[in-house]
Amino acid sequence: MLRVHQYAKNALIFLPLLAAHLFTLEAVTQAVPAFVAFSLCASSIYILNDLVDLQDDRRHRSKCKRPLPSGAISLMHGVMAIPVLFLGALAVGSAVSLSFLGVLLGYFILTTAYSFMLKRMMVVDVITLAGLYSVRVIGGAVAISVAVSEWLIAFSMMIFMSLALIKRLELAARRDANLPDPTSRDYKNSNLDIVAALAAAAGFNAVTILALYISSDRVNELYSRPQLLWLVGPLLMFWIARALMLAGRRIMDDDPVVFAVRDRGSLPTVAAAVILIVAAV
Repeated sequence: MLRVHQYAKNALIFLPLLAAHLFTLEAVTQAVPAFVAFSLCASSIYILNDLVDLQDDRRHRSKCKRPLPSGAISLMHGVMAIPVLFLGALAVGSAVSLSFLGVLLGYFILTTAYSFMLKRMMVVDVITLAGLYSVRVIGGAVAISVAVSEWLIAFSMMIFMSLALIKRLELAARRDANLPDPTSRDYKNSNLDIVAALAAAAGFNAVTILALYISSDRVNELYSRPQLLWLVGPLLMFWIARALMLAGRRIMDDDPVVFAVRDRGSLPTVAAAVILIVAAV
């Protein structure tokens, strides 16, 4: 019910720390509780979202197996868990800093708005999801008191927009099965092709932003061998293209983040990118 596997998204908290090369004990001790705060807050929203979507999830091919829709956990226990998790998130977040607490509250408000309204608005939903990923990056920067890189935010918005659109490619299964248009989303089965095109465009725009960053003067301030970063681009292109291909074959998980964590092709790709970035330092 807490969707602990989704905590992988909150690893974005550490991205500003890595991007700024701020490998100090003080920075880490600020980033770790920030990660915990976001995880607790996210779990409270996941439960709320499951309660809001209860009837739709019971009819969904995979979401029907979740604890609340399936009845494995009672609705009352789900309702009781929400304030406990949220108050825990506030307590941990306030221990990081008041500025970070403000970011956390903004995340909670935006996610709540998504659960009740924004997710039913075409295109607005995926932009919101991309924004929520980016808020995690901002939260990580605020937690360790470093300036938020414009390059990092631009890259984050594009790559996460691509992931959010890939998530919407679940329309493919509905179209294959000749099911009616989804009632809980403002999309039509006929939108599948344009959604796939937008996902590819956003993903490869992220590659373009990465290339522009590598070409900038800023990169020379942080990396002694920035030419190695050029090899990260092809890895990113491979991962995005492969994710789109697998989604087109109807074998992509409903959530591309879960796919990235479990997929055998993704893990070595990410590991190779990390090795290149470390070597470039």
